[in-house]
Amino acid sequence: MSTLYVGLDIGSSSFHQLIMLPDGSTTINRRCQMSEANLHTAFAGLGADVHVHLEAGELAPWVRSIIAPAVKRVVISHPQTNAWIAKDPNKGDRIDAFKLADLLRMNRFTEVYYATDEARRSFKQLVQHYDELTGQQARLQCRIKARLRVQGIIRRDASLFSTAGREPVLQQVTSADLRAALTQLYDLLDQAREAQRQARELMLRAARAFPEIKLLQTAPGVGPIGACRFSAYVQTPYRFSSKRKLWRYCRLSISFRSSDGKPLRYPKLDRAGCGRLKDVSRKAFEAARQTKSDNLFKRAYHEALGRTHNETHARLSVQRKIVSTLRKMWLTMSPYRDELS
Repeated sequence: MSTLYVGLDIGSSSFHQLIMLPDGSTTINRRCQMSEANLHTAFAGLGADVHVHLEAGELAPWVRSIIAPAVKRVVISHPQTNAWIAKDPNKGDRIDAFKLADLLRMNRFTEVYYATDEARRSFKQLVQHYDELTGQQARLQCRIKARLRVQGIIRRDASLFSTAGREPVLQQVTSADLRAALTQLYDLLDQAREAQRQARELMLRAARAFPEIKLLQTAPGVGPIGACRFSAYVQTPYRFSSKRKLWRYCRLSISFRSSDGKPLRYPKLDRAGCGRLKDVSRKAFEAARQTKSDNLFKRAYHEALGRTHNETHARLSVQRKIVSTLRKMWLTMSPYRDELS
């Protein structure tokens, strides 16, 4: 039976399925309501050599889990790399499905990694939930400071967010209505803190199922939260064939743009990848540098600083070293060893 290439454009209410033959001709082109039953029906009886291509999104892992038993391969690609789809002025579900099938037929796509293990997918969602609540708390704190600045109250310390420290601040607000509005923001902050605490407990409880998390905490500057975040966002150390690919995913690699051998801009950090992993490496760097005991990362920073005479370049160099070390520890399942130089 001939190989079939299926482009699947999915949405919350419907999906569009286009089936393409190896010569580029189309056999099936249909639109269906989004449901588990309709997905089963759409892929039933197509044959054994069916390859499916869809773009990454919230529904992508769920759709893959449904159709994977009925097909040979499911590819989930990154939407940002599919410029032919994203930047085309003529865009629609049917057109997108055709292009997804054609890109799959030509093997022109950048695949996004999704863990097949349900436990790891659930753990990543717990870590994302914790990170989102942490960000919500930070946004509320910024909003409170902004409201106070409007009243001429400028505070740069964190004591105004404590239960005892907020009362003197509220007393400086002369308007009773504005004081009541600020009190509501403080109540929201307290709720966000409690939700974050509960999310942290859920995350750490689920982390017990993954042995690498305890192992990663042996590295300087890496605590339980950092280990959980690194494990959740990387998913598996075998995902990257080299440490440089991990650097890029952590937004720590340098991008270059040139034409006709001439640079188009100064080299800068590549924005592609997971910014939260970059945050993990930054927090680990700061913690390792501030420890009183000597460690490899602290020595590497001073060496890089003496070589580059640039604090930012030295810090980024050590952040790359941190994620490389964590990857190697996970690959070998061995604890951190501080190799004295």
